Amino acid sequence: MSVMIFDKDDQPVEAEFIGFAGGERHVQLDPARIQKIETPRTLTIRAHLASSDDVMDLFLLADAIIRIDDAACLRLELPYLPYARQDRVCAPGQAFSLNVFARLLRCLPNVTEIVTWDCHSPEGLAQLGAASISASDIILTCPALVDLLADDRSVLISPDKGGVPRTRAIAAAVGQPTVLLASKIRDPRTGMISHTEVEPADLTGRTAIITDDICDGGFTFTLLAAALRERGAARVILFVTHGIFSRGLNVFDGLIDEIYTTDSRLPPNDPRLHVIPFQHAF
Repeated sequence: MSVMIFDKDDQPVEAEFIGFAGGERHVQLDPARIQKIETPRTLTIRAHLASSDDVMDLFLLADAIIRIDDAACLRLELPYLPYARQDRVCAPGQAFSLNVFARLLRCLPNVTEIVTWDCHSPEGLAQLGAASISASDIILTCPALVDLLADDRSVLISPDKGGVPRTRAIAAAVGQPTVLLASKIRDPRTGMISHTEVEPADLTGRTAIITDDICDGGFTFTLLAAALRERGAARVILFVTHGIFSRGLNVFDGLIDEIYTTDSRLPPNDPRLHVIPFQHAF
């Protein structure tokens, strides 16, 4: 289920979602689990939003809760914040997608808190008045990844200048002193990334760990992994908080040995993929 509700003891409350032939969505809650009470209660909605249907399910679920108990307070957890990458208008005739999504969410009743994981853009937090769980806090719940990051043979790689503060925060959290910066080189005629350059370093025998917030098609990381291999890296590992993997994982064959990600998205079944089942405690 993509949208779930939890009671004060973090126990799931069953909700049935149905899709009708005309495209409409429907939700049915068990009223016995959410009875109106005199003492105001707080319920958590954890919404893994990967489609427009999921967004509609969220709105229907919130409405169903408030119709049972109009005094209930709702804490909203959005592990992946949709439209955070569309945080500006780049050309005339375009919508400000993040602003549209934020205005819709602000229509939800009785929401007292919104939390997301490793938000791509500060603008997303500003638009929603939301808090973001840092990548460091997520990583620290995975001992295997912490051990890899902290190993003397490891080096952390920021894929671009914008990711440096995030990568350095992860390095500080795990006690890893070595951080290198990569740069995306674009073709001036097309604006497309042509290749990646890495700060001068001999990586012979080292484990290079790339950290970023989102992996979509993976092109940035395949170029970067190839550059790291050229510098002698024995292993290349990728950590991304949100693994969309729209082109699958085979694009990383021969370049990236292992991938760590969270369950903010529905992950594919692949032996190279390690999923961190992160749960935020309000």
